[in-house]
Amino acid sequence: MDRQIDSGRDNLKLSERIFGIIRRDWKTVPNMLSYFRLLLIPVFIVLYICHKNYSAAAAIILLSGLTDVADGIIARKFNMVSDLGKALDPLADKLTQLAIFICLAGRYKLIILFVCILAIKEVVMMAMGMLIMKRTGQVNSARWYGKMTTFVTEATALVLVFVPDISSIIADILILASMTCALFSFVMYLRRYIDILNSANGKKEGE
Repeated sequence: MDRQIDSGRDNLKLSERIFGIIRRDWKTVPNMLSYFRLLLIPVFIVLYICHKNYSAAAAIILLSGLTDVADGIIARKFNMVSDLGKALDPLADKLTQLAIFICLAGRYKLIILFVCILAIKEVVMMAMGMLIMKRTGQVNSARWYGKMTTFVTEATALVLVFVPDISSIIADILILASMTCALFSFVMYLRRYIDILNSANGKKEGE
């Protein structure tokens, strides 16, 4: 019973912290750019699926990528790095990637496996990120291997969307490269998150 009460209190504190972060950080310029990237997702889907305007859909991917770069530059240069941004930026990346590759899955069968890997990776990472926030109060930002995966994945998506008649061999090579980066990033994040949790548990036991 005491454990349930403690767990309830911890969950309440976590919820309060999350809402506090959102209220504090929601209106920074980098976060506004992340919102814009999220709004670009349905625009891409409509252009690609409904209008089959592949050039315009590719332009949306490019715009999203450039906005992502601008987001990071502004955040660092003007000291606008925020806890919300640390979560929102990779969320916009992953949702954009999932939307693009789900749209492409009907044309390239290997993408179905890639989408499954991305989905599993993000669910696990989200669960571990929430656990870390609950244990330490910290929000972990994207690392270099995550950014590398985003670059390779979005570059692959840009080519596959802009050149719809690309050879199946080249398409499979690009998809496999993105898949390899995603798996590498997954392993690296798992190692990092496990180390953080082990460190937090060690501190807790030492108190």
